[in-house]
Amino acid sequence: MILIALTACALFAARVSAQPSGGKTSDTPAKTSGHPSAKPSAKPPTTSTPRSTGATSRGAIASLDGKWWTSGNDFGDSEVVFTQSGSTVSGEIHYADGRTGTVTGTLVGKRLQHTWTNSSGESGSGWLELSWNNFLGGPWHNQRVRDGSWTLMRVEGRWCLGGSRDRIRTVTHNARGEVLSITEDGTRDTGRIEGPWVYLDSDGGTSLKGDIDFRANRLNWSSGFFWTWCGRR
Repeated sequence: MILIALTACALFAARVSAQPSGGKTSDTPAKTSGHPSAKPSAKPPTTSTPRSTGATSRGAIASLDGKWWTSGNDFGDSEVVFTQSGSTVSGEIHYADGRTGTVTGTLVGKRLQHTWTNSSGESGSGWLELSWNNFLGGPWHNQRVRDGSWTLMRVEGRWCLGGSRDRIRTVTHNARGEVLSITEDGTRDTGRIEGPWVYLDSDGGTSLKGDIDFRANRLNWSSGFFWTWCGRR
């Protein structure tokens, strides 16, 4: 009996020693607490590109503001002082013979659709095309005249001798076409406008004749000199 009891105790002790003392017995690998480093993006960084508006820069049409001279045809010697506000244009007409008048119209593109009246009771309508910065021209008509023509040129303003802005001539005129030119040193020269030509008095009682090249914004003198248009002010 004693031998049987000892054998049973030995078997029990062997089973106890074979059991784990604690913790997991699973062979599943433990999770790591750290996060793996992020992989670099294969895509290049995006940059914002300003959206194109599709707008193009366009040269602005010269304003009609200021004084213009009626350069010929059958409208009558006169000056017109235009005032422009947006597409609306109004003007005062001063004739060489003392009459006065008004002109009103709308500028669409380069064309001024207008009507006019004067102190003699005459009136008419037509259009004037701004062909160049300093030239307007177009037809007009009324009950008496069916195919009238009206051309104007801009003489009043600043002109640069030989194209130099250091030698500016400030020019003005009145309704009779009498011209005054003031040089950069204050010298005052007089002259006149006859139709499309400008004349300046020179020493010795002679006159220099000037012819405007509207395409080039240039006034060519018979002496060989020239002025270029430098703007109204």
